[in-house]
Amino acid sequence: MMTRRFHNVVFADDFFRSPANGLQYHVANRRFLRGFFDSALGRLGLPASEAAPLSEGGRIDVARLMDRLDLPPTPAGWARACIADLSPLAGRDGMPAFGPGCLVIGWGLTPAQQHCIDRSGASYLDIEIDPRRFTEHLHFCARTNDPAIEAALLARRVDEELFWNHASALKGRFARHGAASLFDPRLRVGLFFGQSLVDLSLISGGRTMHPASVIAPLRELAQGVDLLVVKPHPYESALHDLAPIARAIPNVAWTSENSYALLSAANVHFAASLSSSVLTEARYFRKPAHALIRADRNAPEQLPKTCSGWIPVGAELGSMDFMAEACGLDDGQGSGGAVRSFPAWPTTAIDRAFLTRWGLDDQTRGLAEMAELQLERPYLFHPGSPAMSWLSHGWAGFDGEGARSEGELACLVVPLPALSSRSLPLSQMQPHRVEVRIDYRSNAKATSVHAMLDGAVLPGQRVTGSRRRSLVFEMEPAAGRKCLVIQFVVADTARGLGLGLRRKAARPGFTLRKLHVSLRMGRGLISAPPKAAAAAKWSEMSPVRAMARVFRAVVDSARGSAGSH
Repeated sequence: MMTRRFHNVVFADDFFRSPANGLQYHVANRRFLRGFFDSALGRLGLPASEAAPLSEGGRIDVARLMDRLDLPPTPAGWARACIADLSPLAGRDGMPAFGPGCLVIGWGLTPAQQHCIDRSGASYLDIEIDPRRFTEHLHFCARTNDPAIEAALLARRVDEELFWNHASALKGRFARHGAASLFDPRLRVGLFFGQSLVDLSLISGGRTMHPASVIAPLRELAQGVDLLVVKPHPYESALHDLAPIARAIPNVAWTSENSYALLSAANVHFAASLSSSVLTEARYFRKPAHALIRADRNAPEQLPKTCSGWIPVGAELGSMDFMAEACGLDDGQGSGGAVRSFPAWPTTAIDRAFLTRWGLDDQTRGLAEMAELQLERPYLFHPGSPAMSWLSHGWAGFDGEGARSEGELACLVVPLPALSSRSLPLSQMQPHRVEVRIDYRSNAKATSVHAMLDGAVLPGQRVTGSRRRSLVFEMEPAAGRKCLVIQFVVADTARGLGLGLRRKAARPGFTLRKLHVSLRMGRGLISAPPKAAAAAKWSEMSPVRAMARVFRAVVDSARGSAGSH
């Protein structure tokens, strides 16, 4: 006979993250929980229900609840609702009252929801995918305010050594199938990992944080390395949130390489982010990690005092024996009187449910080997050319003429030979000339391309044909410059000006055909990049104003911590 600790189960998620607040609601997580636990709960005789917003056919009127909280129905309001006191809303406008004897099984519950459940006398089991996603199979992580559930979780805790072992295996794999260093072994590199624009882990103090709000500490980190390399989130196509980093910090480059290959690189000296889960993973690759914000979701002062830490567990979380123990069976037996002894859950259970590995791709061969540029040699961008290895981010491969750009930003990273004046003959102690030729595939009048070097916009673009542009500039030989990094910002000026909206325009882009670096005497040079103090502001350049609507954060001054996206 069972002693019931719970008389009902409620499945919930962050229902404030809904269309009522101008956000996309992900119903699949709550549906997954319902399906995953349905068998065990049914066999235990526990009735279950779901807490869902009106937009998903549920009873919770999020708009009315926001009004009661005196919060705007916006993403900024949602951020503030994540740490608001929800207790006065219990039982109103479809909000569950919870109460003693209720177990809430949630996916990504906010601090506000956890407090509301805890204060009502109910128990909760908050579940997510464990942030250490480099293991052969995915795991859950869970936390709870219930001592009995915590004990059941701890009894099934994944051994810490499993994560160390899988990280070691990955490092060995990438060492065998890729370059040992990112770009060039002479470079000291720091990594900055981007995140999705809407993410609970970006909420700090009830406000959504952005890279623009952490420029100062990030710049300080960047001063300790040769390059700060930005790795955008693989599922976030928009780069405008990351653009202030490239504009405010001179030694920035971009990469599309695999995150675990990056963490395995010998010349990577730290990993930074606002609060990305990659920072948790970096520890197992022995890389110092720097979280630049204090996320509310994991801040002890924002959580119930009864809340446990995150506990890594396997897919057996949904098994009969776990649920029976969590629900407090007193006779050591499952339903029907049989002693609890169940076969192991399929190791691929979570992988199959989510159909993704979040960065662990068995086909990834590791970091690309990069050729060092030879002075005086012209390079064409075509298959088999060393120049193709310099395409670090924002390129879609070869299009018949050269390297085709893709998206709002493309980056070129070229390892250079030693350029110290001391190593050059006296006659060659002059600025050297970098020549880049860009051919547009789309209409040159409608596509705007601006190049940046050391955080400054490069002047000196000249027309060589209706669809071709050349960029020629100078830079001083310096012992500290180990690579050439050029960032290209691409936009459709017709769209930015509101022109040509009736016709379906091709996506803006350009084709990079040729790169030529040579040492020249000072006479006859075309132009030089502006000094940092005199660098033209993006907002003062009329071509950039035209593309501002496409790439706003590059144009506008770095925004502080904003409450909306």
